[in-house]
Amino acid sequence: MRRNDSFNSVGSFGGGGYGPTIIIDRCLSSHMLAARREESTEQDSPTMISTNFSSNGSLQQYKSYVNDYIRTIRFQVVVWYVGAVDVMQGQVVAKFRVSMFWNDDGGGNERRNRMTKLESSEWVMQGRQKAVEQKISDEISERTVDIPPLSILNAVSFDIIGKPEVKLLREKTKLMRWTCLYKAVLFQDETNMRVEKFPHDEHDLCIKLGILAHRGQGSRWDRNKWRLALATEEDSQRSTRVPHGLLVDHVKIPNFNHDSQNALNFQFVPLGFGSSKEDDSDECLEVKVHIYRESNYFDWNIMPMLATLDVVATALLLLDATSFFQRALLFLNITFVEIGIRMQLDSKLPNVGYQIKMQTILNNSFFRLLGLELESSMVYYLTHIRGWSVEHADIIDMIAASISLVHAIFMLHVYYKDKRPPMKRTSAPKQVGKPITCSPQMYGTPTTATPLLLPLNRQGTSQNGTLDQP
Repeated sequence: MRRNDSFNSVGSFGGGGYGPTIIIDRCLSSHMLAARREESTEQDSPTMISTNFSSNGSLQQYKSYVNDYIRTIRFQVVVWYVGAVDVMQGQVVAKFRVSMFWNDDGGGNERRNRMTKLESSEWVMQGRQKAVEQKISDEISERTVDIPPLSILNAVSFDIIGKPEVKLLREKTKLMRWTCLYKAVLFQDETNMRVEKFPHDEHDLCIKLGILAHRGQGSRWDRNKWRLALATEEDSQRSTRVPHGLLVDHVKIPNFNHDSQNALNFQFVPLGFGSSKEDDSDECLEVKVHIYRESNYFDWNIMPMLATLDVVATALLLLDATSFFQRALLFLNITFVEIGIRMQLDSKLPNVGYQIKMQTILNNSFFRLLGLELESSMVYYLTHIRGWSVEHADIIDMIAASISLVHAIFMLHVYYKDKRPPMKRTSAPKQVGKPITCSPQMYGTPTTATPLLLPLNRQGTSQNGTLDQP
């Protein structure tokens, strides 16, 4: 499993705050820059360079690395809206834009007419897997290009807002961009939607993207030739502060919070179906948003009230054992108050087929009151029927009160142990001039990399092995 975290509120274009992908991108640029320099040097002194390259084969490794990089389909995902989470059906509505970048290798069919003057051109989608370039000039020319057929793997239904756009970003490298805005109903993993810890439950909302069609051996998008990766800064052209995607700042999920500094998590995971051969298995991209429920209503309204009622009920044991009628009447009054609270809360609890934590707390509070009621009946029976002294009855009351308080404290611990600490809503300042080391563990994150990567800044290769921010 390949993983990359996106810190969508930390840093900006040059801040280096969005994880290891930017380091790989700069290392790649350094690698390609070194290759160009060595090729130019080879033309000036062919004898010396040919000897050096024959000994270490670095130029061939550079070219092989560039070819591996070009043959990738790179994703960018920007989430614009997340609706209410339905834990019963395990669904959520989301609006997001998916952009794909790839370097066209000329696999599409071409139909061209000779032109004398080119004025403008545009790409128009033709179906789901083709785009047609229409060039407006003295004569009209068309050229088709193959589009990777994107699939939303966990979509129940979806709508396309507007129409997909295709654009040639760089003529020299044939860098293409396909982008589309979706509004989809996404189903989530059942185990991820369970709410046993309500109201302190946490979930990972997931968008699964992949290329399913034409991925077989020898097909147009052969999985062995076209790897899936994340968009780089060169692809996004610094249109977003995180090149491979982010959660827009204004997104608010009803009844839930999310970590604004670590909003999206990108992972490449194997597909759960397809080829049975392990070496021939394909991958899909999982974009996850980690959310946790807003629980202040229960934390600061319901639980303090229940705790106060428990203390008051336990304090009733201070009454003499002979005052059974007064004890029983007050216990029943407190019990009816808790029943009213329970009936009001049932409308706010998720309607699932298993018991959740909040129901456990309410049940234990109710059973504790009934236990105190039974204890009062027992000591009254012992003093009036069996002839026990009041002193012995008071000892039993003290033991029952101690057990009741310990049980109440334990249930408070059970409730609050899963509560998340409040998030610090502070934005990190932009770091200027601080070096970033190209560490070996960053190799292999989502763009293809080799152990011979060289660190660099945006202007060129660094000599001290660090990355200088502009």
